[in-house]
Amino acid sequence: MYRLLIITFCLNSLLFNAQINNKKQKTELTIIGTVHFPTKNINKDTIYSILENLKPDIILMESDMTNFNSDFTFKNTYDENEWNAIIKYRTNFKNTLFRPIEFEGRNNYRKQNGIQNPDVVLNEINVLDSLNILSEKHKKIWSRFIELSGSLNELDNNSLKAINSTSTENLVKERQFYQYQKLKEIVDENDEFAKLKFETATKDSISFRELYKRYCYFEELRNRTIIDNVLKWKDKYPNKKIVVLIGFYHKYFLVNELKWKQKENNFELKEYNK
Repeated sequence: MYRLLIITFCLNSLLFNAQINNKKQKTELTIIGTVHFPTKNINKDTIYSILENLKPDIILMESDMTNFNSDFTFKNTYDENEWNAIIKYRTNFKNTLFRPIEFEGRNNYRKQNGIQNPDVVLNEINVLDSLNILSEKHKKIWSRFIELSGSLNELDNNSLKAINSTSTENLVKERQFYQYQKLKEIVDENDEFAKLKFETATKDSISFRELYKRYCYFEELRNRTIIDNVLKWKDKYPNKKIVVLIGFYHKYFLVNELKWKQKENNFELKEYNK
């Protein structure tokens, strides 16, 4: 009986310790919304200081493999906030890993599908609005989109904390909803966008309506691909501290999708908003 109690106690202790270790080993995933170019309050040093404070094991970047060699050293770098901060961080923290999460061949995909310049569609909506051709419903949609875009533009000189705040995320979420769904209603419901044509890099002629359809489809595909890549690297390097650097227009989508995947994928989502 005494020996049985000892064995039971030992088994319970092992189980308890395993549970503690599991909690300790859970991956920490921190998503930081950034801006690519220096502003009044955000630059490479702003991002570097956050990385220095968090000390991640892995930094996931808004880039594809075209900027990496096969051993994940950098093939190309850019004069942007994230790249400059990472180059400095890599020098001082040599054991940190850097991995890409962008849709592979993003720029070539856009070019081949004729969606590298969706602004031609927005410009046409603006023309129709100025000529008073849009319906009242469509005028309201366009007006709200302009209002939301203007509010986000006013954040250009805000701090990194401000652009990672819940209020900013909500603003971005509504603005992107209008861009990818409500503006698409205008394009789909006005015959002008079926008549106007655009020539792609492959010399195909597509309508403005088709251009905008392809653009909206790709942007959702791109966001979901980024999420898949984040989870791929998390699985490859379990129980690590991971930081994702992403343009803040994408952050709300990642957070909204990843927060539901924490338990089944054994990670803890930590937003930067301090």
